[in-house]
Amino acid sequence: MKLWLLDILACPINGCKNYPLKLKVFTWETKKEDFQKVNEDLKKKDLNFLKKELKGRITIDQSGSTVKIEDEMTKEPIPLKEYLQTFAEKLDILTTIEDLSDTPSVQLIKNALEIKKGKLPTSLTPELNLDIHLLNWLLYRAEAEEGIILCDKCGRWYPIIETIPHMLPDDLREAKDDKAFLEKWKDKIPKKVLNEGKPFNLK
Repeated sequence: MKLWLLDILACPINGCKNYPLKLKVFTWETKKEDFQKVNEDLKKKDLNFLKKELKGRITIDQSGSTVKIEDEMTKEPIPLKEYLQTFAEKLDILTTIEDLSDTPSVQLIKNALEIKKGKLPTSLTPELNLDIHLLNWLLYRAEAEEGIILCDKCGRWYPIIETIPHMLPDDLREAKDDKAFLEKWKDKIPKKVLNEGKPFNLK
């Protein structure tokens, strides 16, 4: 599951429809080495790997009086001031994620969340350029392999299996399969979900 999906996913249960949902990542489809490479490059302020991974999806036009940016988040060129509003909104996606994978991705997401603590610049600085590439890569290239999506409002949970989020209503879920998933990942799943999660739990 690509992380950007958290920007559009809501609880599918009628009467709930809660948004945003929370994600706990157990394992990543993305290679551990890729997360490590990005971590190392951030320290060196090296964009080569990120640019290669993003395949030219980030375009920064500084030819006019106003800087315009197009990337995976905007899909079209927009002025920097407007872009920074979108950038801040997309950063919020990361606040709904808890990385339980024990891989270099944990530090990478922490680094990205540090951007939120500071004040975004009003001009295109080298640091902002680096942050733009990092957020695009995390949201649109990194992919969770196994994990769980939680709805705090109605108490339901949804498994991510082999990168696919299974956002099914209760009547289409199988108790046997769901309980097997909970049992498999019980060391990483909150006890409240294991004991009280809907529609199925281990109690």
